Amino acid sequence: MTTTSEKLDECAICCEESTKLYQCCSNEADRFCDVCWSKTISSIIKNGKIGLLLTGKLDCDFCHQSIQCNRLPEEIQIRINNILSTIPKIKNPKSIEEFNYSYNNSNELRHCLTNEKFIFLTQRHYNLLGSCIDTYIQSLMKSDQWNYEEIWLPIKDESTNDHHDQVNIFTSNDFKENENGCLILIQGSGVVRPGQWARSCCINESLDIGSMFPYMAKAKEHNLSVIILNPNQTSYVVEKTIDTEDTTSINKDEIVVGENTSSTHDKQDTAVINTTSTDKEVNSTNEQISTANEDKDNKEENSDHNNIVSFYLSSDPLPRPLTQKISNLSTSREHVLYVYDHIIAQSPAKKFYVVAHSAGGDCLMYLLRKRQDNILSKLAKIAFTDSVHSLLPFDSNEIKHFLKFNAIHFVASDEPMGTSIEYVYDFSQRPACQEVSAGHPKHEYTSGHSVQGVFDFFFPSDSITDENIDKIKL
Repeated sequence: MTTTSEKLDECAICCEESTKLYQCCSNEADRFCDVCWSKTISSIIKNGKIGLLLTGKLDCDFCHQSIQCNRLPEEIQIRINNILSTIPKIKNPKSIEEFNYSYNNSNELRHCLTNEKFIFLTQRHYNLLGSCIDTYIQSLMKSDQWNYEEIWLPIKDESTNDHHDQVNIFTSNDFKENENGCLILIQGSGVVRPGQWARSCCINESLDIGSMFPYMAKAKEHNLSVIILNPNQTSYVVEKTIDTEDTTSINKDEIVVGENTSSTHDKQDTAVINTTSTDKEVNSTNEQISTANEDKDNKEENSDHNNIVSFYLSSDPLPRPLTQKISNLSTSREHVLYVYDHIIAQSPAKKFYVVAHSAGGDCLMYLLRKRQDNILSKLAKIAFTDSVHSLLPFDSNEIKHFLKFNAIHFVASDEPMGTSIEYVYDFSQRPACQEVSAGHPKHEYTSGHSVQGVFDFFFPSDSITDENIDKIKL
């Protein structure tokens, strides 16, 4: 850290005089005060460039040299070290706690030590955390609070604990007995798995916005069973590729900011044993051997740590494993059709209510076309959320009539939730059903913000009038 306290100097950014200024590199021409450095680091974090800073690849806007973290104010170094603590100690983490994150009582992801919101490092770090959030949400669904059943598809003749070549879906514990009605949830495309509408919302906002828990809770209020599909998982891993030799370079002095770390290329101490030495010499030599071994262990530990940090801060995508398509569920459309034929059709529910988000709308339309005669008689209402769906020229009058009078589309909009939306469609197309605002302009937020509107549409005589969804204690 470089400071000057002999006289008042002027900060190069705010031009305020200060007794303590900090330079980001060996160039003394430009030095900044604590406040300006704090604002600079906050801007770097907001713009998703903290990973570049940690790898020594981010240049200062003033001197155009790489910012050296160990020259920054101590408070900022502590903050950067807290950010580094979100890097797990292994390359295949299984839980969000390994990232030093957890969900608080408001269902928001927070740093276990600082209570800060999630900070983006790299896409690789984000994706691995996202996979652990998949596991976390599904474990909650199977917990005593929800007690959902996990079903593996395709169905096999004999029960097995090996599900590597199958895909999982979830049903509420009353799915096989509830005759009142059933809520069918179909998410969009991408990396989202059962229990999620949007991974980004689960990470950056809360589970109340990004997960399906609010819909599950509403279904319970209305005595509906629930089935949650998994149309994105259409293949299974045949051979997993593990990137054990990541060669991404990183300035080792910046792994732990403000601390000097021994280079793995440093020459190691050696000890030569003299077989004719005295006991005193032998003891001295043994001590040297012990010290050398400790130094070696420390250097190997530092090397492993640096390798792990380099792995997570790499801008390269994760190695792609070798995969194979799941039999009879090789596409999202096949998945929905298979789930209907083998699971949903067996439900005793007298009425079906469907929520389909994004590409889930296309899957639902495919199901309607393929199983119209079977499903329309039990289908009560459909709610699309910023969905990809459309009517085709050959669609039956029965489907068109049903959508016109029994479906609603909550679209991304900054208008209040439920406000009627009029869009101009190309080729004089008319929307398949009525369209209203979801209450949020971003696509991935629409399902989370329209849950009350969805159930008001499903049950117009509902006595529940509060437009705010109660927080669910997970």
